[in-house]
Amino acid sequence: MKAILARNLSKTYWFYEKEAGLSGSIKALFRGIKVFVEAVKEINLDVDVGEVVGFIGLNGAGKTTTLKMLSGILHPTDGHVEVMGFSPFRREKAFLKNITFVTGQRNRLFWDLPAEEYFHFCKIVFEIPEKVFQRNLRNLIELADIGNILEIPQRNLSTGQRKRCELVAALLHDPRVIFLDEPTNAIDLTNTRKIREFIREKRKEGRYTIILTSHNMSDIEQVCDRIVIINRGRIVFDGSIRDLNHIDGFKKQIKVVFNGQFTLDQVKELGEIRKMDGQEVLLEVEPDRAASIASHLFANFHIKDISITDPPLEEIIESYYY
Repeated sequence: MKAILARNLSKTYWFYEKEAGLSGSIKALFRGIKVFVEAVKEINLDVDVGEVVGFIGLNGAGKTTTLKMLSGILHPTDGHVEVMGFSPFRREKAFLKNITFVTGQRNRLFWDLPAEEYFHFCKIVFEIPEKVFQRNLRNLIELADIGNILEIPQRNLSTGQRKRCELVAALLHDPRVIFLDEPTNAIDLTNTRKIREFIREKRKEGRYTIILTSHNMSDIEQVCDRIVIINRGRIVFDGSIRDLNHIDGFKKQIKVVFNGQFTLDQVKELGEIRKMDGQEVLLEVEPDRAASIASHLFANFHIKDISITDPPLEEIIESYYY
């Protein structure tokens, strides 16, 4: 059984178009023009149990709409979807106990309550047995590193601390499918690192299926096994980061730090200069020539350091948007 199975999944919104001003509003009441917007268009997606998938795209591409359909918050306009064998939009209790949805845009915690009290509230809502609750709570508190802030009201915590508490609250009932919608949005580097470590630890267990959306490519590179790119409501790429890095048309980058004299003309003959800062030069070359050019540099120049890398992930992904 697939953790997530979607076939031709689509979602269309509609609204009445109107002209500006009071007269436009009055006209719209009687002669409004109905406008349809396809937010998600015929998405096909298979996700196995234990996979961690980065689901990325521009704002308005359809990421959150898709996650809301997969979690049962929205009813699809068309298509078929199953999550752990359930139809999400039916919102059955057994289904809800198998999933969780964490978004960086909204706070699920009660503002005046400390996390410890909210966790006990979650225990009641999800009907978690006492022994299971204590075991999960103990493990998650250690994993999220929040043992020293459990008794502090949420209003007195930083954004990053609240998000780590939210992750613990979201996973107390041990859901098998975890939807994370920009969990590191607007938080500092330390808390971002801790959230990534949290996700990596859950991935190691192999029992959890995680769908992660983020505009921070470091999140995607460090925690995801697979990337799905969505653009204008359609999936335009589905594969591993390795597959993405080996797409035709993208060149290798050679960063070389010289330890002696060289001329610009000598370097230009080897490839396109993308950046130059004193003795450091960034060259862009065809992938099949990268090794020979590196050898040429070592043989003909005094080299302090050299590295061959793929182009930045952001650059490759951006090519799918236009």
